[in-house]
Amino acid sequence: MMLTVSPNQPAKKQPTMNINDNPEKAAEYLRQVIPMLTKHKVPATPVNYSVWYSYVSGQQLALNEAINNTLEQGKPITSEFCNELYEAYVDGSAMISAQEEIQKKLSKIVTQTIQNVGEACKEAETFDQTLNQRSTQLDQVSDNDSLQMLISQMTTDTRKMAENGQSLQNQMHETKSEVEQLRQELDQVKQAARQDSLTGLSNRGSFDEHMEILTQLPANNSHPGCLMMLDIDHFKRINDNFGHLVGDRVIKYVAALLKQVVGENQIIARYGGEEFAVVMKDTPYEVVLKLAEKIRIGLSKSKLQRKESGETIGQITISIGVTKQQEDDTPERFIERADAALYKAKNGGRDQVVHDDS
Repeated sequence: MMLTVSPNQPAKKQPTMNINDNPEKAAEYLRQVIPMLTKHKVPATPVNYSVWYSYVSGQQLALNEAINNTLEQGKPITSEFCNELYEAYVDGSAMISAQEEIQKKLSKIVTQTIQNVGEACKEAETFDQTLNQRSTQLDQVSDNDSLQMLISQMTTDTRKMAENGQSLQNQMHETKSEVEQLRQELDQVKQAARQDSLTGLSNRGSFDEHMEILTQLPANNSHPGCLMMLDIDHFKRINDNFGHLVGDRVIKYVAALLKQVVGENQIIARYGGEEFAVVMKDTPYEVVLKLAEKIRIGLSKSKLQRKESGETIGQITISIGVTKQQEDDTPERFIERADAALYKAKNGGRDQVVHDDS
């Protein structure tokens, strides 16, 4: 298979690292972050460190794209820019702001609707009083001219009430459309909060939720839930030799391969950086191992080259660790076993599948 790869507000909260990163990964990210801070002459403040930690770990691909685009344009990376990135991508302010804006719009619509309905009720009450008055006047009419005039007045009153009712109906239709639009916007915000921006896969938070739910259910002894942890081999070398934009393209390709092999009905997540996770339920363990091997072979046989130059990127391989759910598993224990199998695959020479029974 041939893949053509193309290169492509001050924070107020205290920064937080991903507590699920194991010590080995955190140490590796530290070794990468410090030289980057020095290279770009950015002080090693907690905010700046958080931004570059997120960058090297790939936790927020929109942040990576923002930094890469700035570097492509030859612009400097300043502390002010890092503050903006932190506020937008690291502490979740952008997502919260979007939700708050939708809530404000919805509150305004509800207030306006209540006001419109209140005015309509007043108009209906006034119309009822007018009808009662016309009824009394009708009893007192003694000549044809007075009767015609009264009928004309009642017709005018009724027409005005009908127009007011139609106006209210039109307003309610507009309100319904606005509420539906806001509902769609809110769905998009919720989806974005659960989705990795680069690959379209589930993100780390969504994966953690799925793991929490899975481990709260009784383990299926016939087909227990299975977890794959996958890590692209020598990915730092790809970034160093070809740039982060090419690295992002490789990550997107791996994500597409996972969808193709595993199927989109399974839980496939971007775990962080060049690492992925696949949760499979109600699937025989032997089938899961065969699918893991199919992923490994499929990637190793792919031929990748740069679009603009035709330069070959070289063989891309992946290491995979697989485990199955056990009784009384917690998400942490479940992930630790798969992670241990993955590191066994990496330490054993990479480009292989290792399961915790091997």
